[in-house]
Amino acid sequence: MATLLTLILITALLTALFFLQREFQKPYLYSPNIKTLLYHLVADETYGDYTYLFVREADFERQLQTIRDMGFETYFADEPERARGKPGVVITFDDGYIDNYTTVFPLLKKYNMKATIFLITDMIGAEGHLTAEQIVEMSESGLVHFGSHTVSHLRADLATEYELQQEYLHAKEIIEELTDEPVLALAYPNGMYTETAEKLAAAVGYRYAYTTDPPFDHYYDNTRLPRSYVVRDMPHEQFEALLALSN
Repeated sequence: MATLLTLILITALLTALFFLQREFQKPYLYSPNIKTLLYHLVADETYGDYTYLFVREADFERQLQTIRDMGFETYFADEPERARGKPGVVITFDDGYIDNYTTVFPLLKKYNMKATIFLITDMIGAEGHLTAEQIVEMSESGLVHFGSHTVSHLRADLATEYELQQEYLHAKEIIEELTDEPVLALAYPNGMYTETAEKLAAAVGYRYAYTTDPPFDHYYDNTRLPRSYVVRDMPHEQFEALLALSN
């Protein structure tokens, strides 16, 4: 009984915080001119079942060159409002794989571009994933921000309210302690989100939460921002189409 009452009180408090934040926090007005790209890995060799997630290194570099040649500024996932509706690109990576340091990071430095990596905090230091030391180095470069992909990659549609609240809150705390930077952006695992997930994300302090839904509309709430997948062997013309301006 006590546990149930505690859960009810926590839920009520989080809901109140959500509406307070929505009332007093200046909203980001989504612009279709902000192109948010979703990557996972950049590697020529693949492993596992999801080979389409491995973008070839030469293709990724060509994509960065195209972003530069088209005159786009790059922004972090926690600062899309800085574009003020002007054309811009947000480069994001999910999960925090090791190639984000060994392959992606050198190319970001070469082209002086920003990217955001959404970390599964339970996987920090695991085989094939970023180490704490690498995360700190990348954060200190000024070219990489780190966002939350939850603690254990828990899907919103398969979790209780309390589980989601803990996953969102603790992942945020872990990354902030590691980087000494505020964590304001979340990527929903598998792109799955619910109304409850949106409320909880805002309540624990995320200003922006990203899905895997491609953009199809001219307005999105901060709690369900769209991203466009970039996958292995994507024709370059298709990549250029992702960057086509809407205005």
